[in-house]
Amino acid sequence: MKKSYKWLSLVTLTTLFSIALISGVASAAPDATDEAELWADISEEINEAPGYEDEIPADRKWAISIGVAAGVSPDYEGSNDYGFGIGPNISASWQDTIFYKGKSLGANLFRQENLKAGLIVSRATKRKEDDNDKLEGLGDVDSGIEVGGFVSYKIKPWRFKAEARQEVDSGHEGALVELSAGTDLPFTKPLVYVELATTWASDDYMESFFGIDSQQSANSGLKRYNANAGIKDANISISVGYPITNRWKIGAIMEYKRLLGDAADSPIVDDKNQFVAGIGLSYHMGSKHLPDDLK
Repeated sequence: MKKSYKWLSLVTLTTLFSIALISGVASAAPDATDEAELWADISEEINEAPGYEDEIPADRKWAISIGVAAGVSPDYEGSNDYGFGIGPNISASWQDTIFYKGKSLGANLFRQENLKAGLIVSRATKRKEDDNDKLEGLGDVDSGIEVGGFVSYKIKPWRFKAEARQEVDSGHEGALVELSAGTDLPFTKPLVYVELATTWASDDYMESFFGIDSQQSANSGLKRYNANAGIKDANISISVGYPITNRWKIGAIMEYKRLLGDAADSPIVDDKNQFVAGIGLSYHMGSKHLPDDLK
């Protein structure tokens, strides 16, 4: 009973804190969030770059990584114009249960040696019509909050992950399901991880980012287009981690994405082939191992 109460309290606390934190980010000064949008996704990917693993993460009360990340990515999904962004890169975890990285906050509610599952809250992607000339007349897609869950399984050198999120605020109002599988390559320095992934998107998401209704068509001059639910993309990425010391690490990510289905056929898409690249430097610190009576 005591254990059940502990987990219920943890889930409630995590959910409320997640919504409060991400709502604050989403409603911050527009210029600040616009600048942050580009590197937020990149920094989250850089945080996943391989490094020397903590052999007993559950025995540490907390761990924090602080650094800076920079990268290039398309102006919007489907654009052939690219922009550059730079900003802080922060990730943290508490007792290997609550974690924060890039733009996501989550909780590992189920943990075994190789298997984890839990809840995640993330800031939803947004798009402004002044991001690129091609978007003029289409209106803005506001940022919001996505809530969902994940399952990950790891058995060296392989990693598998499934994550589903639904937008619940005032953004695209759609749902996303992301599936990925990857493997560590047999290098000791730098450490290299290769991953294949794909994304399924709901009708609401596809209409928000790839559809064009009658009013948008009249405003922009683009033809009407209905974008239906389906597989949105497939991608391959390579992440590289170079541990300088036990505390300092350089991380880098290179990704190639191919838009598919109704996403690829949208009139706003100038290039079905999308590229992302980023690099970051981070400093890692954490508590000492917990005493047995605190585990």
